Amino acid sequence: MITPDTTPGASRKTRILARLFDIRNIIAALIGIYGILLVLAGLMPDAFGTREHQPRDANRVDMAAGTDANTWVGLIMVAVAAVFVIWALWRPLVSDADADGEQKATMS
Repeated sequence: MITPDTTPGASRKTRILARLFDIRNIIAALIGIYGILLVLAGLMPDAFGTREHQPRDANRVDMAAGTDANTWVGLIMVAVAAVFVIWALWRPLVSDADADGEQKATMS
């Protein structure tokens, strides 16, 4: 005998919470925040205090990677975050409540 679900909104809330706290979304948020900060640091270096009154040869980062390193790494991190979000939307997480509902539907 199959008992009817008395709280149909609970399974919907469970699915929303499961998708919200999916590890892919959390990783995307963290990488995206750091990427945006690096892009801002690359575009506005004076605002973050990275431009001092030093000769250009004194800064090893400028000698090795150029002054656009923050911008490029930030853009790559934002792109990786976008890939994680697209992946989470494309292949959503299947929770236990969804699996139980599918099994009940196939049994009847």
